[in-house]
Amino acid sequence: MPTIQVRPADRSDLPACAELLAARYRDHAKRLPAIEPSLLEASGCQPLIQYLLGNPRGDSRVAEIDGKLAGFLIGARMSLPPNDFASQFVPPQSISIPVEGHAVAAGIDALPVYVALYADLAATWAADGFFHHRAAIPAGDPELQDIWVTLGFGRFLTAATRRVADPVLLDRGRAITVERASAEDIEDVLALSDDLMAWHWNSPMFWPVLHVTAEAVREFNLNALRSSETPYFVAYEDGRPIAMQSFLRPGFTPPIIRQSSDVYLFEGIVTSGIRGGGIGGALLRHSMDWARLAGHETCTLHFAPANPSGAPFWLGHGFVPVEHTMERIIDSRIAWARPRS
Repeated sequence: MPTIQVRPADRSDLPACAELLAARYRDHAKRLPAIEPSLLEASGCQPLIQYLLGNPRGDSRVAEIDGKLAGFLIGARMSLPPNDFASQFVPPQSISIPVEGHAVAAGIDALPVYVALYADLAATWAADGFFHHRAAIPAGDPELQDIWVTLGFGRFLTAATRRVADPVLLDRGRAITVERASAEDIEDVLALSDDLMAWHWNSPMFWPVLHVTAEAVREFNLNALRSSETPYFVAYEDGRPIAMQSFLRPGFTPPIIRQSSDVYLFEGIVTSGIRGGGIGGALLRHSMDWARLAGHETCTLHFAPANPSGAPFWLGHGFVPVEHTMERIIDSRIAWARPRS
């Protein structure tokens, strides 16, 4: 096996890293929908990597074999205030490796390169108390996923995309009224959002519900409701709010997707006790009709792969996985349980 040399990345590595990333995207474009076309060329990848290298919270490494760049890995340290809106989704003292933050050259064994890169960075992160690591990878690449599994990661989150023009098939009908919510409907919106979070608190998802973020969540939703660009659609039955689909632009659409023609489905919820009755499909048809008339070509969302109702619903309604977030939590006892000298 050739010797792999790992060192910190610098700005001079930018062109070579961009070439590696563009080559990876060209390979993924053969099987993933709605790839951002600019990423198929190094010139389009370069600004993304330049931003990562310039992030003061970032750590980066490149691997070389015989003096030639063989791969790179870049992660950012996430230390958000507990009451920050994003703290609902980002663990404290965690590491985020974005989908554009890693690539290995084609034609070489990628596993030892990723192992060398991650081993070097993970040692630094763990020494500084960052034990929670997340890495985003393109979907549909079993070899790449297996590499991250080998490194101790499991699939935590999936981003998926569908064409808005594709029909939404309904399995059964139910009499609902769909209305576009406004700021005056904030209590209904928050109640439905709370229902969604409470569902994800359950096994096997086990997502914590952080009450300390309540004020930030209210403010975020109020600002979104006041926007004229993207809607919150609420479904009512006998005057009672029972479901919601809310949209953002650009929202949390991964950079791998062409964002200029995409709309992000932020929250999709049918209240407890009536899931599986066709309400979600009826609401999605309404939402996709709006998206098509608004000129959007694709819709992207995130779902928990372990969600027993959400995952099969979105996959069954035309959403195709485009990105997986892989997660590893290092045993924090490593900080004090050291080998005997």
